[in-house]
Amino acid sequence: MDERVRQVDVSTLQDRVYQELRNALYQGRFLPGDQLTIRSLARALGTSPMPVREAMQRLVAEQALVQLPNRTIRVPALTPDILTELVRIRMEVEGYAAERAARRGSAALCRQLRAINDEFRRAIETEDSAAILEGNQRFHFAVYHAADAGELLKIIETLWLRSGPIVASERNVPGSIAMFARGVHVHERITSAIERRDAAEARFALALDIRAAAAWFRHRHYRSDASDGNGGRADGPIGKTR
Repeated sequence: MDERVRQVDVSTLQDRVYQELRNALYQGRFLPGDQLTIRSLARALGTSPMPVREAMQRLVAEQALVQLPNRTIRVPALTPDILTELVRIRMEVEGYAAERAARRGSAALCRQLRAINDEFRRAIETEDSAAILEGNQRFHFAVYHAADAGELLKIIETLWLRSGPIVASERNVPGSIAMFARGVHVHERITSAIERRDAAEARFALALDIRAAAAWFRHRHYRSDASDGNGGRADGPIGKTR
């Protein structure tokens, strides 16, 4: 055995693949209804299929992905009712995290949030959709990490795994850039509240950010893409189902 090299920690590779797939879901690089294959993801990640298979099974267990009877794995296509429930839960849970962050707020955190929000603004100005989604995720999770509550963070991560692809689908709807641009101002409102240690305002502004984006998406998505043929809104799932 050549002692000049050490064995590669396979579990570390599995964790890295898992985290990359989680980030892809958070940032909406996968859309509702997308079919994912182990081989294509392994090629994209530059790994063997094994760590990808393990990561995908973990995500299925977390309900971030769904495995169909034919073993096909997809990003869930959520019904409007489930989306509404997720939004309400996110407003409560993530609003609480913002409240905690404000109580623990620091000048360093506010500088970090403003720097992220500036990058978010520049991404909007250049209409860089990937950077927009990444910037939005970075801002929110900087707040959630500042809440300093491990179990709360785990809950939020699970909610984002479910809702990230929905947020991503907004980038393909006309007018989405203006919607994200309004988010810049709400992010500043959140930051200012944390700076003043105004916990109630931080909680309200964070919940407002979630609610406003969801309301915009519902209005534009169903008006343009889900007509029931009688001038009303359809009630089918968001994303491809088969």
